[in-house]
Amino acid sequence: MTDQINPDVTEPVARFTPLARDSLSQQAYGEVRSFLMRGRLKPGERLQYRRISLELGISTTPVREALLRLVSEQALCMDARGTVMVPMLSAERYAEIRDLRINLEGVAAERAATLATAADIDALKALHEAHLAAEAEGAFDRALELNERFHFHLSALAGQPVLFRIVEMLWTQGGPFLNHFYGRRRSVWKPVQHPHGVVIRALRKGDGAAARVAIGADIRGGAEPILAQLASSEFAQVA
Repeated sequence: MTDQINPDVTEPVARFTPLARDSLSQQAYGEVRSFLMRGRLKPGERLQYRRISLELGISTTPVREALLRLVSEQALCMDARGTVMVPMLSAERYAEIRDLRINLEGVAAERAATLATAADIDALKALHEAHLAAEAEGAFDRALELNERFHFHLSALAGQPVLFRIVEMLWTQGGPFLNHFYGRRRSVWKPVQHPHGVVIRALRKGDGAAARVAIGADIRGGAEPILAQLASSEFAQVA
């Protein structure tokens, strides 16, 4: 005999998804990825599951899942013994990341010129001015964070989430080299010549072509000293 369904009785609908291992793994992934993008982890640095889990206050399992996810995205690498580390990139590999960023962030900047509001552009201007102030004070960690926020805010203004996600992935791969080399010298740009300022002026005019050229010049200029170091004997390692 089959069970009869009473139409007057309904099952309660679950409103919340339990926060378990998957949620912790996602949060750990976000933290480590942020450290990579902001250059808080050094090229060649080994990442220990236990140490990271203690710092995040969680178990090693979600940390392991997060790091393996970043390995699959080529933001981290793993050796034959299962040790996860920040990869050392060759000059050729970094140049590839640079070129992809120039193309993708250039597309985003050009599109942003047709979509950005005055408030959006004012927000970019505030980030740029704070970045210059941090550099002048020698607060390079803060300057790097503000530089990242400028680029991501600009890319987000394009309103293309797939493009934005790819830009994020490129930053996770190239980010560790920014901090490693940035502290050795100040910006390659004088404040009045900085391409960020050119981008802002281009956006105010709605000049997408000029915005694209300016952000490309910024990425290219910032990569030059890094590529020079990577090409030297000290850092000539293939990823």
